[in-house]
Amino acid sequence: MLVRMPVMKNSFARAHLLLAIAGGIACHSAGVATPPRTESRASAPWSGTPLTLAAVPAVYLAVWRSAENRDQCALLAPKALAPDLARRANVRAATFSGGWGVAYDLPEQRSAFGVAGTGASAWDDYIYDAWPEKRVFADSSRVGYGPEGGTGPNWLAYVRIPGQQCLYNVWSRRGRAELEELLADLRFVTVKQP
Repeated sequence: MLVRMPVMKNSFARAHLLLAIAGGIACHSAGVATPPRTESRASAPWSGTPLTLAAVPAVYLAVWRSAENRDQCALLAPKALAPDLARRANVRAATFSGGWGVAYDLPEQRSAFGVAGTGASAWDDYIYDAWPEKRVFADSSRVGYGPEGGTGPNWLAYVRIPGQQCLYNVWSRRGRAELEELLADLRFVTVKQP
């Protein structure tokens, strides 16, 4: 699965993430072989103010509450979609065995983008980590991403957040820029346990 995100409002955290990403893009597009970035002093986007349940579509809470891993996998969602995208996107539950997932369908593209807390453990040694793009944030969160299957055109990110056991997936079928914007806009959602 893959995810696409619209251009969002500028914020301090997003600026740091995009600057870190831009450094890797500049070297890559110039044909300079650079290893993935392994250090960053930037704050992780999800370390920002958590979202309230009222700020996210109801399907997020529904899929999270029914997930086997909800006690080890906090709810994570984009804080907003661009108005044009929000008008066109249909949000729905996505299937992730043992976990939860939310996909956004566009009229011309099913599962155009989305977010999931998978049933896989983020910290197992067998989890794929040979991504062409890598970021480590101040809180030790790690993000690895690149073209799905190594060739694209879809883009996929694995997100590992300390204190969360699940491997988060974020995807975009609409390209790298949208995936990076989605990653920069992710926040935890405050949920009271039943």
